[in-house]
Order: sequence, then structure tokens, then C-alpha cells
Amino acid sequence: MLNDLANRVLAAGVSVMGEPITLTRGAASYQLKGLFQDSFKAMDPETGMPVTSLQPVVGINTRDLEISPKVGDTITARGIPYRVRDVQPDGHTGTTLMLQRTSARG
Repeated sequence: MLNDLANRVLAAGVSVMGEPITLTRGAASYQLKGLFQDSFKAMDPETGMPVTSLQPVVGINTRDLEISPKVGDTITARGIPYRVRDVQPDGHTGTTLMLQRTSARG
């Protein structure tokens, strides 16, 4: 029941606030919606202290993809290409992709 509720909340959030995202692996591209953030705030698991990073992230519902994202894939969000640096599943159907910008800032 908790998984079902978490999945419905994630799907609703992505539906309402999601932005167009393209995931590319090799020659294949997949269109979906994701929750993109220019910077990300997380907790340090060792100390419990908040850690702010300028690292961009995108939250996705993995049910929206035909493949599972992996390190090295390319994400295009807001017209800017990023490389997936880390993939962090949430234990339900959500996944946070930690990104690294691949083009020079303009």
C-alpha cells in the first residue's frame, strides 16, 4: 500500500510540475517528463548536516522509461546537455539522477 501511494504521488508531481527531458544512450533517445533542479540540497549520511551542491539533478518516474538510467547516459533539460554521474533509486519507482553539465556555460 505504501509503495502504491508513493508511486501515485510521484506520478502526480511529475505530471503537474515535470519538464520535458530527453534521456539518450548511444543512438537511442527517450522522451519523458522530470523534476529538474539546478542545484540540490541533501543530508550528509555521516553527520546528518545539510549539504548544498551546485550539482543539477532530475527526478524521474522510472515507469515512464523503457530502460533504466545508468551512469554515462545523457540527459537534456532546458536545452542543456548533462551527463548522468549517479543514479539513486528511491526504493519505489522514483529515481534521482545526479548530473554534470557537459557544455560550456553560455
